[in-house]
Amino acid sequence: MLSLYILAIIIIILSAVILRKFIFKGNNTSFISELPEYKLPSFKYVCRDVFEKSWSFIKRAGTIILMCSVVIWLLVSFNWKFEYGIAIEDSILAWFGNCISWIFYPMLGTNSWAAAVSAIQGLVAKEQVISSMAVIAGLAEGASEATIFAGSGIFSFFTPVSAYAFMIFNLFSAPCFGAIGAMNKEFGKAKLTWLAVLFQTGLAWVLATIVNLLGSLILLI
Repeated sequence: MLSLYILAIIIIILSAVILRKFIFKGNNTSFISELPEYKLPSFKYVCRDVFEKSWSFIKRAGTIILMCSVVIWLLVSFNWKFEYGIAIEDSILAWFGNCISWIFYPMLGTNSWAAAVSAIQGLVAKEQVISSMAVIAGLAEGASEATIFAGSGIFSFFTPVSAYAFMIFNLFSAPCFGAIGAMNKEFGKAKLTWLAVLFQTGLAWVLATIVNLLGSLILLI
C-alpha cells in the first residue's frame, strides 16, 4: 500500500506539471493559502467523524451500490431474448463487455468482458467494482468458491501483475459521477470537466499498461 501512496504522489505532481505546461499555460493567478493552527484532535471529534463517515458509506452501500448490483445481476442473468438461466457468456452484460474488452487487453493481457464491465462500474462508485466482480463470479459456471479469484472461475486469469495493473487503473481513472458533478461545478464548464475525465482515465490506462508490460518482462527475466 505504501508503494501506491508514493506512486499517487508522483503521478499527481507529474499531472500538475503536464497540465501547467500544455493545458493551462499562460494562465497566471495569484493564490495565497494561510495554514490553520494545528491541534491534537479531541477523542469526541474523532469518534463523531468516524461515525459520520461510516454511516455515509452504509447508506451508499444500501442504496446505490445495492441497486447497481441488482442491475448487474439482471443483465448477467438474461440474454437479448430475455431468457433466464442462460450461460453467462451469452448474457446482455457479456455482450456489452465484449464490445469494450479490447480496451483493457493491454493492461490485463487477455480479453475479459467481466473485468471490463466491472471497471466501468467504478463510475458509479469505486466500491462497485468489487461488488460487480462478486456478482459476476458468483453466477459464473462452476462457481463454488467464496472468493472472486479462486479456482478456475471467470477471474482466475488474473496474475499478480495484471491484478496490480487493474488496481492501478481503478485508482487513477475518473472518479464516480458524484465527484465528476462536483468537478463540473468547480470548473464551471462542461468542456473542462470532460477534458479532466478523459485525462484521468487516459493516464490511468497508460499507467496500468506500463505496469503490466514491465511486470511481465521482469517475470520473464
